[in-house]
Amino acid sequence: MRAAKALAPRDQLLTATEEALRESGMHGTGIKDIVTRSGAPIASVYHSFPGGKGQLVSEALEMHAQKLPRLMQRFFDGEVSPAAAIRALFGTAADGFERAGGNKSCAIGAVTLDLLHTDSELRNLCDAAFQEWAAVIASYLPFANKQARRTFAVTVIAALEGAFVLSRARQ
Repeated sequence: MRAAKALAPRDQLLTATEEALRESGMHGTGIKDIVTRSGAPIASVYHSFPGGKGQLVSEALEMHAQKLPRLMQRFFDGEVSPAAAIRALFGTAADGFERAGGNKSCAIGAVTLDLLHTDSELRNLCDAAFQEWAAVIASYLPFANKQARRTFAVTVIAALEGAFVLSRARQ
């Protein structure tokens, strides 16, 4: 049996950043915290991410965003009704939130709440992630009207992200 290969420092930093963003958003996540969480040498930050924290956050968000369509496709696999898939999606999200102690939500949602009007690159990244997730869900909905599928899918995303926000408030 082969031992799991250790992550390269760059990957350690991205994973640690993704986790920190899920807990604290962008403004609550500092480079020192990321380095401590990752176990990577601080020089790796500047070597791997010459654009600094902005580049690190952007790449971690892209990594996080790529996971969600695969996750959603697992629920919306066509083997259960869309209603059952949505219930399972919310149930799984709630279970994960509780297992994490009520402090880890969606990195995209957490960063979106932190955005300033000057953060157009990150805003576009977050918007694209939400749009992609909605497209995945919409493709499985039974409504004949494309706009109705899209609207309902966006509502599912809004409800899921809103549930994270409300749950964090109530912990």
